[in-house]
Amino acid sequence: MQRGNMLGGMLAHRGQWPLRTYLAGLMGLFVLAGVISLGSGWALAERDGMSAARADARYGARQAADKIGENLTVVRSSVDAVASSPGAGQVFADPASCRLSFSLGGPDDGHLDLLRPDGTVACSSHQLTGDDAAVYRRAPWLPAATRAQQVLGPVADGRTGRPAVLVSAPIPGLGVVVAFVDLVGLGATVADLFGGTRGLEFLVTTGDGGTVLTRWPDGPRWAGTAVRASRFGAPGAAGEGVDVSGLRRVYEQADVAGAGWHVFAGAERSAALTAGHRLAQRQAVIAAVGLLAGLLATLLVYRRITRPIGRLRAAVHVAARTGDLDRAVTVSGPQEVSGLGAEFAALLATVDSELGERRKAEEVAREHERNYRQMFDASPYPVYLFDVETLHIVAVNDAAVRYFGHTRDELLSMAVTDLCPVDDAALVAQAVSTAAPVERGRRLRHVKHDGTVTDVDVTSHLTVFAGRTVRCAILDDITEREQLQRRLRQSERLESLGQLAGGIAHDFNNLLGIINGYASMSAADVEVMTAGDPAWSRLHADLLEIVAAGDRAAGLTRQLLAFARADAVTEMRVLDLNSVVVDVEKLLRRTLGADIILVTRLTPESRPVKADVGRLEQVLVNLAVNARDAMPDGGTLTIDTDAVTVDEHYTAQHPGLRPGRYMRLQVSDTGTGMSKATLERAFEPFFTTKPTGQGTGLGLATIYGIITQAGGHAQIYSELGHGTTVATLLPITTDHAETAEKTEPVPVSGTGQTILLVEDDEGLRALTERILHRNGYTVRSAATAAEARELADAGDGINLLLSDVVMPGTHGPDLARDLRLDRPSLPVVFMSGYAESVLAARSALPPGAVLLNKPVSSYQLLSTISRVLEAGDRIAAP
Repeated sequence: MQRGNMLGGMLAHRGQWPLRTYLAGLMGLFVLAGVISLGSGWALAERDGMSAARADARYGARQAADKIGENLTVVRSSVDAVASSPGAGQVFADPASCRLSFSLGGPDDGHLDLLRPDGTVACSSHQLTGDDAAVYRRAPWLPAATRAQQVLGPVADGRTGRPAVLVSAPIPGLGVVVAFVDLVGLGATVADLFGGTRGLEFLVTTGDGGTVLTRWPDGPRWAGTAVRASRFGAPGAAGEGVDVSGLRRVYEQADVAGAGWHVFAGAERSAALTAGHRLAQRQAVIAAVGLLAGLLATLLVYRRITRPIGRLRAAVHVAARTGDLDRAVTVSGPQEVSGLGAEFAALLATVDSELGERRKAEEVAREHERNYRQMFDASPYPVYLFDVETLHIVAVNDAAVRYFGHTRDELLSMAVTDLCPVDDAALVAQAVSTAAPVERGRRLRHVKHDGTVTDVDVTSHLTVFAGRTVRCAILDDITEREQLQRRLRQSERLESLGQLAGGIAHDFNNLLGIINGYASMSAADVEVMTAGDPAWSRLHADLLEIVAAGDRAAGLTRQLLAFARADAVTEMRVLDLNSVVVDVEKLLRRTLGADIILVTRLTPESRPVKADVGRLEQVLVNLAVNARDAMPDGGTLTIDTDAVTVDEHYTAQHPGLRPGRYMRLQVSDTGTGMSKATLERAFEPFFTTKPTGQGTGLGLATIYGIITQAGGHAQIYSELGHGTTVATLLPITTDHAETAEKTEPVPVSGTGQTILLVEDDEGLRALTERILHRNGYTVRSAATAAEARELADAGDGINLLLSDVVMPGTHGPDLARDLRLDRPSLPVVFMSGYAESVLAARSALPPGAVLLNKPVSSYQLLSTISRVLEAGDRIAAP
C-alpha cells in the first residue's frame, strides 16, 4: 500500500473535460448513421422476402394437393378393378394363384390385399408371413368395408404398424379388397417432389382439420396424431403461422380434390427474410460513411485519451512482469484518465494477492470437476442428468447408453418422459416436481430402444451442470429380481397348498373306502333280489349311484394328490410324447366340436421322456377342455412338441427347474386370454373363473402336479384378447422303453387263510373284515399294534398281515418288523390314505413293501392279497 501511495503521488493529475463528453459526441454520429441506414432498407427487404416465400409455398401446396389427388384416383381405380375382376373368386378358392401387384413409386408406399369376411388375408401384393395372415381379424373398419366402398384415414396398418389411408371395395359373397397407402411414405414423396430449394414443410390434415394425416419432415412421429396435440397454428391473412413443433412459417393452403383433405406448405420464416442481406449491403455503405466520421472524431480526441491510456497500459505491463511499483508515470488528459492514473498504484497493490487466491480456487474447482466426471463416466449403473425445469437430458454416461440402446446423441435429444411408458409420463413429471433434493428408492418404469419395459429403482440428487440446476438420476434395474421373487412366492404358495392337499387325503380316503365298500356290497346283495320287484330294482339303482358318486369323489382326491405331486398311484415308464399326442388327438377331434380347429405340429426329433401315460393324456384333455371353454365362438387349438435345451439363465428365473434337455409340450388357443391377476393364481387348486357349479378349479392345479411330479415344469403365457399358451417341459430320459405289459392278477377266494387286520378306523376295519369273511378268509382284527401282537401270539398262526401304515402309537411298518422277528417269511400288505411323500416323512416303508392306496376297492384288496399269498407259497415250497 505504501508503494501504491507513492506512485499515486508521482502521477500528474491534470484533468479537464470528462471522458463521457467526447464519447457522447462520437456515439451520436454512429447512431445517426445507423438509423438512416436501417430506416431506408428494412421495410423493403422484409416485404420482398415474405412475398417470394408465399409464392413458393403456394406452388408447393397446389402441386402436392394435385399429386395426392392423382394417387388416390389411381388407388381407387386399382381397388375397383380388383373388386370387379372375375379372377377374384379364383384367388379366394386358391390363394396360390395370387398375382396382385401395387406400387405408387416406392416399395414401401402401400400394399393391396384381398381379405376374407373374417379378416384373414387371402392374397397380398406384398409377401405374407405367418403372423400377417390374421392381422386384420378384429380391425374396426372391417365390418363397414365388407358392406360398401370407403376411403378412410388415418387407420393403423396391421401389416406395417404405421398409419395409412384405407381404400376398400367389397366383393359380394367373397370378401373385400383393401389398399393401404402409407402416410409416412406419402409425405416423404411429396416433399421430395415439391419441397424445392427452400425445403418446404408439408402438413396434410383431414377435412375437419382435426387429425394429421402426414407431415414432412418427422413423418413417423406426426402421422395419425391429433392436431390439437401439436403446436400448430393456422396461418392468418398474411400467411404467417406456427408448425406442429412451434417453428414460425409462411404458409399457403390447397385442398385435395375428391377427398376434402387440406394440404399446407410452409417455408421457414427466418429463411424467407434472407433478402435482408441486401439491406446489409446498403447499410454497409451508410456505415462506411458513419465510420469515416467516427474516425475523424477519434483522431480529434486521440491526443487527449489514447496516449495517456497507452502510458498507463505500459506501466501495468511492466508492473505485472517485474513487480516494480515505483515507476513515475505522467498522465494527462480527461478527468477520468487522470483519475485512473491516481488509482493505479492502489489497484496493483491488491491484484497480486487476489489473483493468487483466485488461482487456488479455480484449481480446486477443476480438481472437483475431474473427480466428478471420473465417477460419472466410470459408474457401472446407468446415470443421466436432466434439467429440472424442462426435463431434457443434458448428459449421460456410457452405462446409460448401453442400457437404453440409444446413441448418446439420441438420448441428449430426449426428455426424461420419453424414457418412460406413455401412461407413466404424467406420473414421472409429477415425481420430479415434488422430489426432495436427495431421493432414494423411487420405483419407476423405463422403456429401452427395443421397446422392453423395465422396473428400476431411481436414486437422484440436485446438482449444478454447465451453470444450470439439474438432477442426477442413478438407475438400478430390478426387473429380473422382481420376477424371480414373484415366481418364488408363487412356488412357495403352491407348495404349501400341495402339502395341505396331501395331508387331508388320509381321512377323506378312509370315509370314501367305507362308503364305497358298503355301497358295493349292498348293491351286490340287492342285485339278487331285483328280479320282478320294482322296489328292489330302484334300491339297486340308488346304490349304484352311491358307488358312482364315491368313485367320482375318489377321482377328486387323486386330482388333489396329483397337484400335491404326491400321488403314489402312478406308473412311470419311458414313452414317446408324439405318440401320446397322436392317441389323444383322435378323442379330441370327436369332442371339441366343429367350431374348434385342432392343429398338431409334432417335432420330427422326438426324444423319450419318463412319465405316466394316463396322466399325460389327462393333461392334454384338461388343457383342451379349458381352451374350448375360452373360445365360445370357435377358434384354433394348437398342440405342438419340440426338443429344447434349458440353460442356467432360464433356470435362474424359474425355481425348481434344472438345466438340461427337455421335451416341450405346448397347447395354445385363440380364446379370450387371462388377466394378470388371474394368471398369477391359475395353478391354485379350487381357483376358477367359471360360474358356480361349472368347474372345480382343479384342472390346471392337477396339470401342475402331474408335470412337476414327472420332474418337469409348467408355465402359462396369456394376455386378455390374445389367447393362452400353456407350455410344459418334461426331462428327456436315457432309459429304454419297457416292452412287456403288466397283467393284473385275477382275485382268488380264500381257503380259510388267517389274516391279521390292523386298522385304527373302526368303520373301515369292520368293512374290510366283512369283505374278507365273504371271500373265504379267517380274520383277526385289531385297532392298535398292541392288540395285534396279542392276537398274533394267540391261537394258530397267521398267514398274512394287513395293516394301516400310520396309526396311534406304533406304526404299521414297526409292527411288521416286530412280528417278523418270530415269523421271517410273514407276508405283509400295507394300506394308507396318506400320499407317498407324507409317508416318507412319518414312517419309511421297508424296501419292496406292497402298498394299497385308500380308498381300496374289493377287487384291489382281494387281488393283492391272493397275489401276495401265492408269492409266499412259492417261496415256502421246497
